[in-house]
Amino acid sequence: MFKKLYAALICLLLCSVIFSGCATVQAADLMAGITQSHPTGRNADEQFISAQMSFATELFKKAANREQNSLISPFSVQLALAMTANGANGKTLAEMEAALGGLPIETLNEYLYGYVQSLPSEKKCKLQTANSIWFRDTERLTVEKSFLQTNADYYGAQAYKSPFNEQTVKDVNLWIKQKTDGMIPEMLQQPLSEDTQMLLINAVAFDGEWQNKYKDSDIDKGVFTSLTDKKRNVSMMKSNEIRYLNDGKAEGFIKEYSGGKYFFAALLPYEGT
Repeated sequence: MFKKLYAALICLLLCSVIFSGCATVQAADLMAGITQSHPTGRNADEQFISAQMSFATELFKKAANREQNSLISPFSVQLALAMTANGANGKTLAEMEAALGGLPIETLNEYLYGYVQSLPSEKKCKLQTANSIWFRDTERLTVEKSFLQTNADYYGAQAYKSPFNEQTVKDVNLWIKQKTDGMIPEMLQQPLSEDTQMLLINAVAFDGEWQNKYKDSDIDKGVFTSLTDKKRNVSMMKSNEIRYLNDGKAEGFIKEYSGGKYFFAALLPYEGT
């Protein structure tokens, strides 16, 4: 049980904003006649890395909760928001670009496309990501082909039109289950509200085997103290790692996955930080 780390993350945005100008799923497929091209992406550089770190840091600050655990993927959230930004303009677009790290959306599209294409996926270290957009079937909503084409080109996004009823919930859950290798079988558990006009979904599934696996002898009992000072007796994995992290406010380590292309970084802030 300690040979691998499985992770499946979903970023699900329920949008009540209407963009005008912007098993088997039963929903109507809007991608008929749209073929994904293969645009020229941009390789990650200091500008992209700085934007990524800015976005991730601000997201963690706002999402952190001392009362409960949080599992957040800035990468997943950024992909979903970038798809959304391709349907915005004017002040809304400017605000979204600022929140996403300060890059123009056209530039960010190229960076994210290049970044996703560069992510390796192998037998012992598998990563997959997928995107979809779901529109409420209503005369109030106009979906521009240019919006669908841009998100198909840069994000490989699928697009569907659906009445947002019980069947839609089943379809969305089926799509998510398929794109996360069954790790998230049910995301939506209740009907969609009447205010929800669009769903933008990013799914990330990671299945990685450790380079140096944990054995039964590497398991010890220990006391875990939460942020609220609650103590629990738990089973803990232990190992000696050679990559040590310390910036004066936190310390941690880096552990390698099979193949050496992905790494797990753990950080523990010092008390009072």
